[in-house]
Amino acid sequence: MKNWIVLALLFLALAGCSGQQSGDGGGGDGGGFGADAGESDGGDEIKEPTIVLDRSDVQKFRGTEMVDLLSSLEAQEPDDWHRVRRHVYPIPRAPYDFGKDGRVARKNYEWPPEDPDDLSDSQRRWRSYLLWPEHIRELLQKKDWDSEENRRRLSNYGRMYALLHEFQTRQPYASPTRETEYWSRFAESLLAYGEDGEELLIANMIVAMSNPIEDVCLRAQDILVQIGDPAVEPLCASMWTSHRQLVMATEEEIDPETGRRISKTVYKVFGNPNYNKYISDTLYRIGPRVVPQAIYELEYSLNSEGKSVGTTWRYRKYFVELLGRLHDPKALRSLEAEIDRVVVEEYDPEALRAGKRVIDQAATDTAAFTWREHLIEAIGELGNPEGIRALIKLWKMDDFHEVPAIGAIFELTGKRVRSLEEARELAKSMKVDLKGE
Repeated sequence: MKNWIVLALLFLALAGCSGQQSGDGGGGDGGGFGADAGESDGGDEIKEPTIVLDRSDVQKFRGTEMVDLLSSLEAQEPDDWHRVRRHVYPIPRAPYDFGKDGRVARKNYEWPPEDPDDLSDSQRRWRSYLLWPEHIRELLQKKDWDSEENRRRLSNYGRMYALLHEFQTRQPYASPTRETEYWSRFAESLLAYGEDGEELLIANMIVAMSNPIEDVCLRAQDILVQIGDPAVEPLCASMWTSHRQLVMATEEEIDPETGRRISKTVYKVFGNPNYNKYISDTLYRIGPRVVPQAIYELEYSLNSEGKSVGTTWRYRKYFVELLGRLHDPKALRSLEAEIDRVVVEEYDPEALRAGKRVIDQAATDTAAFTWREHLIEAIGELGNPEGIRALIKLWKMDDFHEVPAIGAIFELTGKRVRSLEEARELAKSMKVDLKGE
């Protein structure tokens, strides 16, 4: 058996949540995004695998050292300003160079590092660079980075990150009411900084929903709903991420030959399996205003051939379900188009680990069936009689879609049918164009 002891949360930038649309993990289960736990007691017993979250280097840096550095931008001496900028400019060489096709063209050095305690100069510089949020780096790399307005903005970010650090590291109140009140005050404090504060709040509330603790997710959800329209686009963008935090840990085992403990550094992702559902529920609570953005996400996430191929249906289904729940008839055109433009493919896990995509036909067939069921349910909820055409088309793809298709047709029309032929006759009587079904 194995025992996992977390050494540190690796940079959130590596977990796909750097920059303005990102928050920092860690913290108490009420004031932050997950309770800290102690390390192994050092006994001989090897327990079942567990993940223990500790304070991340990112959180410490952004909440303390970065705050002090950014406050230096309010000083009168330009030397103090340059001292801050030297942390992110010139930009250090990245671990990988990418070609025009977006693929890795050259590997410059190992990343993530195998041994976090033995970094090369290149790794150390890159690590230091990634500690800074992307949006802060961009402001410090601007041509007019030292203008009074830009320096004031950066100083305000320092104050906001100080608030964020206190929010994430404090002990939560035992009283749920007092805890909720604290979250509200925190939100108001960030919103007082205008658009920058609002964006930082939105990003961190979205990250909060990667916490497996329900109360944390619901408090974050309430704040995002109160923000409303400005949160819609970031929430929709986050739906594609299935947010995870990359955790650096040691894996310990007992060597069967020597009886000694052996360990190695490993990287593991950690998050909330219901993250996407919380995102979808938040958008639903915001209301019909999210419909155009949800449609946009489906329409503009296709390849050059106008298709969505592979396992992306797992994310698209949340937008499909959301549009159905919002009962907007205008969404029919987009949902109907999903029938042909989404090509479901599931891949053999072992082949994927070897870097190859080998289609697992049995898994693909099951996934395609499930995807069509999502479409049937959503189209039935739209309240647009024209949806009968799409339902007939989906029904024809598999006889086992009969029951949900009949239910969806009844939901649309109030009429019951017992066969595909009766469904076609009903569509004709309602003057629904069946061309293409």
